[in-house]
Amino acid sequence: MRAAGKAWISVVVLIAGIALLPGLLYLLGLTLAEGRPQPADRVPSGVAACTSEPRTGYQPVDPWRFIARFFDKDVMKKKVPEVEREAFWIARRHLWRQPQQDMLRWHLSSTALTIWITRHWSTAQIADTARKEDFCRAWSKRRVPGGPMRR
Repeated sequence: MRAAGKAWISVVVLIAGIALLPGLLYLLGLTLAEGRPQPADRVPSGVAACTSEPRTGYQPVDPWRFIARFFDKDVMKKKVPEVEREAFWIARRHLWRQPQQDMLRWHLSSTALTIWITRHWSTAQIADTARKEDFCRAWSKRRVPGGPMRR
C-alpha cells in the first residue's frame, strides 16, 4: 500500500474515533457508576414539578448533543431545561450514596447517569423523583425570586 493510502486510512480512523468518543465515554461512565437510580413512585402532590416550566416536547439528551453544546455559542447562552437540572440532581444523589471516587470518575459517571435518566425516564418520573429527593426545596433556597442565585 502506498503512503497516500495509509495516510487516508489514518485520517478516516482518526475521524471515526473522534465521532465515537462521546458514545464511548457515555458507556464508560455508566460502567463506572455502581447501579442505576430507580424512579420514585408517584409522589402525591398537586404540583407537577418544582417550577411551572413546560415539560412537553422535551428532547432527551444524547452524548453527542451534550458535547455539541460546548461548541455552539447560541446553545450555551440558553437556560438548561428544568428536566435536565432535576436529572442531574438525581444522578448526583445516586452517586453520593456510593463509595467515594476520584473526581474524573465521579464527573464522568454523573454526566452519563444524567444522560441515561433523561433517555429512560419520563419527565413525570424525573419530577417525582426530584421532589422526593428534596430538589425542589434545595432549589428554592438557592434562588431569590426575580433575582440571581444566592452564593
